Amino acid sequence: MDADLPIGGNPASRAGRAGRGCATLFFGVFFAMGALFTVFILGEAVRELEPWTWSETQCTITASGVAETGDDQRPYRAEVRYRYEIEGRSWEGARVVRSDQGSASFDRARRRADRYPPGATATCRVDPDHPSLAVLERRPPWIALTALFPLIFVAVGAGGIWAVWRRAKPADGDGVASISQLAQGRGSSRLVLIVGLIFVAIGGGLVVPLFGLPALRLAESLGWAPTPCTVVASRLRSWSTDDGTSYRADVMYEYSAGGRSWRSNRVDFFAILSSGRDAARDTLDRYPSGTEATCWVDPRDPSRSVLERRLRPIHLLGLLPLLFLLAGAGLAAHGRRQMRTAAPVAGAEATVPATRAGPVVLEPGVGPLGKVLGSLFFALFWNGIVSVFVWQAWKSWERGHPDWFLTVFLVPFVLIGLASIAFVGHFALALANPRPRLTVDSAAPCLGDRLGIDWSFSGRASRIRRLRIVLEGREEATYQRGTDTHTDREVFASHVLVDTANDWEISRASASLVIPDDTMHSFEAAANKIVWEIKVAGEIARWPDVDESFPVTIHPIRLREV
Repeated sequence: MDADLPIGGNPASRAGRAGRGCATLFFGVFFAMGALFTVFILGEAVRELEPWTWSETQCTITASGVAETGDDQRPYRAEVRYRYEIEGRSWEGARVVRSDQGSASFDRARRRADRYPPGATATCRVDPDHPSLAVLERRPPWIALTALFPLIFVAVGAGGIWAVWRRAKPADGDGVASISQLAQGRGSSRLVLIVGLIFVAIGGGLVVPLFGLPALRLAESLGWAPTPCTVVASRLRSWSTDDGTSYRADVMYEYSAGGRSWRSNRVDFFAILSSGRDAARDTLDRYPSGTEATCWVDPRDPSRSVLERRLRPIHLLGLLPLLFLLAGAGLAAHGRRQMRTAAPVAGAEATVPATRAGPVVLEPGVGPLGKVLGSLFFALFWNGIVSVFVWQAWKSWERGHPDWFLTVFLVPFVLIGLASIAFVGHFALALANPRPRLTVDSAAPCLGDRLGIDWSFSGRASRIRRLRIVLEGREEATYQRGTDTHTDREVFASHVLVDTANDWEISRASASLVIPDDTMHSFEAAANKIVWEIKVAGEIARWPDVDESFPVTIHPIRLREV
């Protein structure tokens, strides 16, 4: 071991504080940016909630219809005018909802306008402080759900800061928190649970509008009636975004159903996934202005129609958020399971007397499922961020003005992303491996004690060609090097319990060894740590190997009575 890093000491406390400061700054950026966007989104949500507190009064509709906004991104808006009286004074309003920037769907704007025919009466909500401000409808603040995305950054930042500054548990020579140190207490498990639930909400919130609802509407439209229609307008809509220029085909068609004439611009149910210049051009080529076509109309509601009823391969991109949902569900389940099994963090109940005897089943530090979920979380997080910049680089090539600097700069990040996906596949295959089960004969082994271990495997242990079980002691020292924080790990003890290729000995057997009394017991301080693990390695031909570690806590030498 490094003489400059004595066990139990803190030779670089000032440097350690500087390292913590740098780490705090790093995670603080995550927390601050996430909190800033969260506050902005919640502020908009509060603004949407204000009409729910306004006073109500009767108003008369004077005119209603669909107007064009002149904005290609949201070209249609319901225009409804109405009169109302407050304290004997007449006012005129034109807002249906508090914030109505328009819609890409002519149908949505028309349905909103049809709810308010001229001459009808309705209930207006009027701002008591500004009587000139009124709305016809109050809608729930759905925008608040989008705060879940920046909350991920808040959780990462807060969790990182907590991990940097949390106080290490002092070692106790008379007891241990548990025979298997899971390296995660209730606090970290709760954080894993919260992050998992946020991922579930984001994945579910994206997959429902992108694929779920369109797929349901597509299935429903299979029973609609074919109806002749005429394309009255066919235009290419375009607008500028941070990623360049976006395009959409706006095909307005007219048909007769239910005794009246209707208009709609719904081409298919997957409008979000059918965007892009080439896709828009193809749609316009199929439906030029003046074309006679067949649309499909809902016989129960003639206002609902669609030009095309088909599922294209590009529409399957709407299923990608399922990766976030599944990863989040796995993280949430893992966090919940850890909360149930985690030992209390303080108090006398957290200790196990050194005199306790009897066999104890060990728990792995990180099981195969945990490795899959951890690698999947990293792959989704890393590739999700990198994909934004890859998309920008792709759009630059698509526009004919490639951004060479961005393209070359992204190469190593893309390679890391691909490697992370490969690791997910590797750990996923390892889920099919036989699982080791270790039982020790003492709940609180001490230096100098004989430690007996029994092992067995669930699954096909015959697949394992060679089994190696080792008791390993490792020192971990965290210190400052310049402005960076480093953790050095050095193995100071390695004792082989078994190394065999015999099938009968691999599947189920036992072994024992005397823990050397001239070494160091388990220990944890602010900058130093002594970790003992039982490592199980099983070689499997042409398949990921069995590789699991079972943390154990080794106590100081037991005091003998004279």
